[in-house]
Amino acid sequence: MGTMLDTRDWFPILSTLLQTNTLHQFDERLQQELSQRLACNVIGLYLYSETAAAFSPVSESLRDPTSPAYPIAQLPAAGTIKEAAVLAGQAILTDDLSTSPWTEARAIAPHICHGTSVLVSPIRMPLESATGTPAKTLGVIAAVAPGKPGAFSEEDRTWLDLLSRHIAPVLTAVLTAEERDTLVAINKQVVLGTLTLDNLIHSIQPILREVIHHDVTGLVRFVGEPHNRWFDIVACEGVDIDQDVLRQFPFEQMAAAEILTTGKPLLLTGHNQERFAEHRYFESLGVYSAMLCPLLVQGAPYGFLAIGSNRRNAFSERDLALTEQIGFHLSHAITNLSAYDQIRRLKDQLEQENVYLREEMGAALDLKSLVGDSVALQKSLRAIEMVAPTDSTVLITGETGTGKELVAQAIHRLSPRRQKTLITVNCAALPPTLIESELFGHEKGAFTSATARKLGRFELAHGGTIFLDEVGELPIDVQMKLLRVLEAQEFNRVGGSHTIRVDARVLAATNVDLEQAIKCGAFRADLFYRLNVFPLRLPALRERRDDIPLLARHFAKKYGLRHRKPVTRISSAALKTLSAYDWPGNVRELEHLMERAVIVSQGSVLTIDELEGLGLSQERPSSPRTLAEAERAHIVDVLVRTNWVLAGKQGAAETLGMKRSTLQHRMKKLDISRPPRHIL
Repeated sequence: MGTMLDTRDWFPILSTLLQTNTLHQFDERLQQELSQRLACNVIGLYLYSETAAAFSPVSESLRDPTSPAYPIAQLPAAGTIKEAAVLAGQAILTDDLSTSPWTEARAIAPHICHGTSVLVSPIRMPLESATGTPAKTLGVIAAVAPGKPGAFSEEDRTWLDLLSRHIAPVLTAVLTAEERDTLVAINKQVVLGTLTLDNLIHSIQPILREVIHHDVTGLVRFVGEPHNRWFDIVACEGVDIDQDVLRQFPFEQMAAAEILTTGKPLLLTGHNQERFAEHRYFESLGVYSAMLCPLLVQGAPYGFLAIGSNRRNAFSERDLALTEQIGFHLSHAITNLSAYDQIRRLKDQLEQENVYLREEMGAALDLKSLVGDSVALQKSLRAIEMVAPTDSTVLITGETGTGKELVAQAIHRLSPRRQKTLITVNCAALPPTLIESELFGHEKGAFTSATARKLGRFELAHGGTIFLDEVGELPIDVQMKLLRVLEAQEFNRVGGSHTIRVDARVLAATNVDLEQAIKCGAFRADLFYRLNVFPLRLPALRERRDDIPLLARHFAKKYGLRHRKPVTRISSAALKTLSAYDWPGNVRELEHLMERAVIVSQGSVLTIDELEGLGLSQERPSSPRTLAEAERAHIVDVLVRTNWVLAGKQGAAETLGMKRSTLQHRMKKLDISRPPRHIL
């Protein structure tokens, strides 16, 4: 039996505990004092959470997975000696844990609990008689003497019971001081630190670990419309979460939905979260306990701060209250960061728009730049004048070099959007892996080289016009997303889940036969019909031969001034030769030819001699007239020479310097197939 202990022993203990500043120090001093006075091996301190009916272990011996006491700390409260002590409002003693009715007896190996004495006392604040407030239980103290049946006496029980009541105000003061110091430190960090949303959680982690033992932290943001809510994990440390797996659970059945609906924090102990659809997934990741505290930005729900643990019963109501206060400071920090981020985005957008504007102003052209009097050209000009004042999507078709980009510029400059930006995207000039990022932007970390958020061309074109040149070269998967933008005027950045809405007029151009591309499976039919709202075909130069002399004189004058050459006219023979040529490169080819002719000219009149050897040849019309035709002819030639073998050392793919899959894709797009073999 134990020895009677004098109540005067309380005062040195209380004095020692009053000198502590943190819960960890309080626990260490309490263990030192009580293990000596009660002559026992283990002293364990728990904090009690009334609403969750859970005991959160404070002492290291209860949190260490290698400790014999660890399984006891993982138990639900129901049926434990700790719960009995709280319900009884006084200390409870058992001389042999193995023969007791408490669930702790079945939580550890029999050889450990056999003959073990246990003394548990609730730490309760005194009853406030003036207000009638019932006594509040802060936690429990458990004294354990393994292998010592009957180690504690009734006098020990009474002494610890009374001491626990005196300890309660001291514990409250220590917790209050620790919370105050923690919040001051965190406030300094989030106010003075160089922060972004990505490193916000990481920056407070050292402070947080000192006061709350945990394994996982996360910052979560709500996204989507009220009818289609979801969440985006902004930052997470300690666990890898697969959002695709989470998306199999209905949002309305998840913890995030409850936080969004109630605006109240959640304490998940590992024994009370079965009502949430995702709880088994998090347990499979080793996360058994969690605290989720809502974050508000400008009074509206933003998301929540999540803190998790690999243990059950890891957090108390005190931890939850502190986390809620931390969330209050983080909400202010996020409000400021969001404002700064918006300013930065607007600044970046303005700078990028200015770059585009400078580029476009350098090449700004109106209808006067579309030189020619032919019937075919005048028909196109009338169509431009009709469609320009509208917001209609225009599909500009025509051979390469016919001036499709000039037409797009003219439509924009004649439209009500002319004060806004015209954003030009050459779809054929972008690698397939970057097209989606260029069009729709990307979030930081969306892929390896995404070191910062990038605005896409559609965002830059908001309020203005976007011109998709060579739209027929878009990969199929990007075509699907483009269709969504055309239909709903909304999209998501690469790696993002936030829906972005834009108001941008779409002009598209191609020299590809899209109807043939649809038959080959290289272009989506639904996208074609959506782009083809107002088809505008530009005639090839050979279809408007009457304009060739006028264009030739226009370019001769233009480049004569630029290169300081005294060219005043073109000889009749030269004009006749120019008019007789079919111009597979159309106006662009003519312009480049005239510039070269001006450069080599020796007098004021351009002659036929100055055109010779500069690309004009009667044999040229038999050559492929478009880049696609030239590419097709070259690939077929290589295939014939390699006997239609695609892969291998002597295969066509290696000869062409491309992957087999790329060659197969180009063959499909260009409608190349092996001729049938004839059996003799």
